[in-house]
Amino acid sequence: MPRIFNQAATLVESERSSFHNKTPEGEEIGGLTRTFPSPTKPRDALLNPSVARYFHHYITDIAPWYDLSDSSHTFATRLPEIALESPLPFAAILALSAVHIGQTTAPSAKAAAEFYHEEVDPNRHLRGAYSLAAYRSPLIDYLGSGMRTAGFWNYLREDITFSLFQRCPLKIDLDQMPLPSQHDTDHSYLNTVSLILGRIVNACFSGAVTEQTWASHFDMLRSWSSKLPARFSPFSRDDRGLSLSLPSIWMLRDCHGARFIRSEASQQEVIRRLMACIMRALSNTSNLLLRQRAAISLSCSHRGLATLTREPQSTHPFVIRPSETEVRNKLLAPRNLELAVRHLHADGLVVVEDVIPHKDLDALNEKMVKDARYLQSLGDKGPFNYNLGNLQQDPPPVAEYFYKSIFTNPITTQITSNVLGPRPKWTFCSANSAMPPLPGASPQRQPVHSDADFAHPSHPFALVTNIPLVSMNLENGSTELWLGTHTADVSAQEGKHGERASGRIKEYLLAERRRMRGPSQPNVKKGSIVLRDLRLWHAGMPNMSDKVRVMLAMIHFAPWYRNPMRLQFGEDVKPLLAGLEPNLEILVDWAKNEKAWGSYLHRGFGNSYDFDQKK
Repeated sequence: MPRIFNQAATLVESERSSFHNKTPEGEEIGGLTRTFPSPTKPRDALLNPSVARYFHHYITDIAPWYDLSDSSHTFATRLPEIALESPLPFAAILALSAVHIGQTTAPSAKAAAEFYHEEVDPNRHLRGAYSLAAYRSPLIDYLGSGMRTAGFWNYLREDITFSLFQRCPLKIDLDQMPLPSQHDTDHSYLNTVSLILGRIVNACFSGAVTEQTWASHFDMLRSWSSKLPARFSPFSRDDRGLSLSLPSIWMLRDCHGARFIRSEASQQEVIRRLMACIMRALSNTSNLLLRQRAAISLSCSHRGLATLTREPQSTHPFVIRPSETEVRNKLLAPRNLELAVRHLHADGLVVVEDVIPHKDLDALNEKMVKDARYLQSLGDKGPFNYNLGNLQQDPPPVAEYFYKSIFTNPITTQITSNVLGPRPKWTFCSANSAMPPLPGASPQRQPVHSDADFAHPSHPFALVTNIPLVSMNLENGSTELWLGTHTADVSAQEGKHGERASGRIKEYLLAERRRMRGPSQPNVKKGSIVLRDLRLWHAGMPNMSDKVRVMLAMIHFAPWYRNPMRLQFGEDVKPLLAGLEPNLEILVDWAKNEKAWGSYLHRGFGNSYDFDQKK
């Protein structure tokens, strides 16, 4: 659904809590105690004049934007009725309204927004909306009416807006949703063009866009436009004045704004100016009007949209799909090897699909999921990185679970030796597991960081091999990747080497980078190998599924790089490594199997590992 605020909003940075856990006795703000009535009894709370004003402001000023494509005006009528009897929507309405008032007319309202609002991360709410929109039969409801349908269309337009600014595909799969064949109301035309715009956005951020794809989407848009009634045309217009960035255009209804210009040249000009205004506005505030009009206006021109969204560099990683012969020979042919090396240098990451047998992954995953659940049960004493949703665990270091197809895959070594130099060193073997949140716990993400939290070489010196044991996607916490950031040095980071905040990327640099080439959370197929430059910016993301997602992490260092770490394996692994030495230097401290079994779940984690080299 549309939201008026985001993480950059200038709210009071105090302890955040859910809407019901602050008492009405008051809270300290700027030296003054301000009281807010609890939302648990909405009708009693509305006896407070300020609360009544926030509630009325939502109905008159905010709800019309939510109802932009809803002829029933559900958010202005039905939702307030529900809120009078239900604390959760009541608190949400007050928080939304207070933020809007605080950013427009009365800054003092920000305190009320802080009190009534649980969390200000827009993407988190998008994930919650996505779980409803994507997994509760939108195919049945999205052409109907009522609260769920109105919520779906608001979610879709917000998902489009978020995707445009983050330069990533939508969270929802629109291919499952055919375009409506008839339109009973003027509002339904706006919903149809929202579906078309969503498909265009997905095409732009899912890889190279072919002329055939553009032609197909433009024909879809042209067909929609040709069926619009004459009343959709503006009844008057005026050229922009000296103080206006855009022309003035008057429509009969707000929902007619999806078609307010006709010529393609005019479309491109308006889109260009509109986006310039939006980007300036977003640096200071999250302006709902601009965001909604962007979602509507951008549907007007397929070529204008192409200019805005087709980046010379994709936000998604390049995927290599080896031939059956390459998989059988366990070696990439020269052409695919060149692509792997090229994208590791250009993007800092590449994916090689379908090279690891699923039966090996399944066997290892079964054991590591059990281990992960045990480690999670340790609570704060577990090996968690940044939060209780991301833990570091080592795979069992014994022959029973040592699958050469996984740990010493020849294609991995072939690529790393071509990037780092002949016979790289393997000295690190662990895993990152994204855990489903425990009951009552809020999903959490890692801060964006680099694993190279020290003064490091400016050229490749270490490659991480990430192998997910199951398919990775948005739902189960696919890693957030910032492609092309591997060339940044340590000055981009917050803390010093060894500190808890070491490796974290400075916020202003993230904002700058997002405008150039934003992050992505790619879908990675089971059986894939992900090769990542150690320096690349990334972040572990929350697992919204009910299953543990394990991703192995092994590091190959350049042969000249003097990192002192060593692997720890049980003695029965030694025969499995025979014959690998000519291509890969494997530095191991061998242990009796009993000792290896007893210690592997209790090793160091996080900053206890040092990826720097001896001076």
